[in-house]
Amino acid sequence: MVLVKEKELCKLFVEVGRQQYNLAAMGNNFAKNDELAWNNFITNLLAAKHDTAVETAYKYLTNAVDEYNQHHQPEVNIKIVYNYFVAKILRSIFVEPSELEKDWYFICHTTEIPQPGDFVTVQIFQEPLVAVRQSDGTIRVFLNVCTHRQSPVFEGKGCIGADKSVLCPYHGWAFGADGHCKNAPGANRGEFGADFDLKNYSLQVFETKIADNQRVFARIAQNHQHQAETPPPSPQNIGVEITNLLNSVSPGYADGETATLPETIRLWLRIGYLEAQLQQLIADINQGETNLSQQLILDSLIGELKQAILTVDSDGLTTELDAVLQRIYSLDEQQQLIGQPREYPKVEPEHREDFAAEERRQALPIWIYGDAALFALEVEHLIKPTWQFVCHINEIPQPGNFTWLDIVGERAYVIRTASGEIFAGKLPDVTQRANYPQFGLPNYGLEPIDIDIFYGFIFIRFTWEGSRLAESWYQPGLLEPYQLEKMQPIGSIGHYCINVEVDYKLLWENFLEDYHFPMMHKGLTRRFGVSSDCEGINGMIIPMRDPASPSLTPIERQYYDAAKAIARHSWEREQELQEFAAENQALPETLCFSAFCSMSAQEEIPMPFSLSVFPEHVQTFSLVPAGPRECRFHVRSYGHVLDSNDPHSQAIEKARLANIQLLVESLHEDIRVNYICQDSVSSRLFEKTGVFSIAEYDVAKFQEAIRLKLPITSHHQKPL
Repeated sequence: MVLVKEKELCKLFVEVGRQQYNLAAMGNNFAKNDELAWNNFITNLLAAKHDTAVETAYKYLTNAVDEYNQHHQPEVNIKIVYNYFVAKILRSIFVEPSELEKDWYFICHTTEIPQPGDFVTVQIFQEPLVAVRQSDGTIRVFLNVCTHRQSPVFEGKGCIGADKSVLCPYHGWAFGADGHCKNAPGANRGEFGADFDLKNYSLQVFETKIADNQRVFARIAQNHQHQAETPPPSPQNIGVEITNLLNSVSPGYADGETATLPETIRLWLRIGYLEAQLQQLIADINQGETNLSQQLILDSLIGELKQAILTVDSDGLTTELDAVLQRIYSLDEQQQLIGQPREYPKVEPEHREDFAAEERRQALPIWIYGDAALFALEVEHLIKPTWQFVCHINEIPQPGNFTWLDIVGERAYVIRTASGEIFAGKLPDVTQRANYPQFGLPNYGLEPIDIDIFYGFIFIRFTWEGSRLAESWYQPGLLEPYQLEKMQPIGSIGHYCINVEVDYKLLWENFLEDYHFPMMHKGLTRRFGVSSDCEGINGMIIPMRDPASPSLTPIERQYYDAAKAIARHSWEREQELQEFAAENQALPETLCFSAFCSMSAQEEIPMPFSLSVFPEHVQTFSLVPAGPRECRFHVRSYGHVLDSNDPHSQAIEKARLANIQLLVESLHEDIRVNYICQDSVSSRLFEKTGVFSIAEYDVAKFQEAIRLKLPITSHHQKPL
């Protein structure tokens, strides 16, 4: 009976997802053609009334949520679900800069920011803006995108003071009320290069006009010679309302901590949205000449749809989801478009530079984050050829044991064979997801794929070319004394997955540097000796602070005390081991008071996987791309089996549990900032090119690998 209800619920929410796409398409049309109609549409959408399509979708969604709440605990709040529903529509609407030049846009009323330093953030389509009252009483409007790594600088509404600065929440870059960059941590130590000048990193400013009714307007245009029309006499201030909604809704998460709606609901909605989007794209392609961009987007959306189905229905029990695929593949002309092998022409960059020789590296343009057409190329050239983490050998210890990884619409199995060997293969088709490998069949009914085992950790990839892990791992000698092959998985809180609606590249770049630690991770900086001048995180050994900070939280103190209790050598010996590691890139024994991150060399394999090594356990962290703005965190913890007769066992267990909890907290801090960054990188008006400090060295190497494998990413403006 429960399964029947789940199937019915699935069908209800998938239908609402289709309606969600139709509303997004309607909104896109209004946004590009009629500002007054756009204002009315958003007003009706936010209120859930006064529009037939909006009211119908709200009614369907309400019925679906009511049905869900009859069979699930805790109940879901319809307001939370509807806010997410609306935010997804708003994030799907884009207006090109050439269209934005046509109008003046209402930002705020002067009374909203009466004092010097007062500010209010506003969203105009995909452009995040901020209006700030200056010390002389004038008002300036800026693009609210940090010129360093594209985080929003201002959040919500408030006051920074006339002579003070606001700090970017990501890396702590300081900007004054006048938009000028006042400080970049590490710049005074030369960490951005000798030619770095703060004056080159001010916020982008737009022309403003104050109408007779004290309403502030901005002309958000790249072409400053274009003469926009006179501001409308009675605009609606929907920009602030949109900003407030987006700030309150991190897709799937509230304040980076707890799910705002169950993942099943989110994914059911996503599947319906993707189905409607694909059907519209296929209709457009069949009506005209197919271009490269449409082909790429089609492949990208198909992969994302399959991935969503695999994630929400891993056992293949919901026939409605197979019916979605059947509807997509139903017509002969659609079958000719979908799933056909393609050879995409290479798009060469506008210019090539010897980035490796530069003391200061420039970042890739922000259009690459979340672009559907580019994601299809990433799947072929970055994701499928790259090693992907699946499990540890001791998670499939016996013949017949198996597990799987779902990635970009493919399911890859790893199986312990009858002879004890390990085999990897992929499922031929998503609709066969309920048919677990038949162990008597040749290759278990799977298409064989490449496999590699590194220190007991199993990886797969979908191509057969390229280096092995041992050839590309950064300082593998540091891992030798930890006997990782003998470790066992730590269940419960040490084993979890989190879905996030963010480009995997944004997330991975976040985890490739510790430049953001002092600003974002106060707990980590309390516990470990990290600062903004650390030269990258890859292989870097960081010691615990001793004596401990007096401001440790209870759980942080528990970890510190437990770590000291299980130590097998002195702090002096720890220092000797760190010096040995720096000189020899190896360790003769394990560390007791330090942690480090181990991963492949990013310039060799841009692989989103890292191994965090602590004295009491290790944690694997992998990012599984699921779509252009969809990714899945896989976090797994491992440790040696504890001996009940060992007097240190209890302290080791306490250290593990405390540290795993602290790592979860840090992860949610990262999730929150990446959500707001994803909104910022959606800007079409951002003109700057970001810059890296030496503390972001691994991010620069990762981006260089992307640039070499996909030269198209060197284009400052999107060429597809």
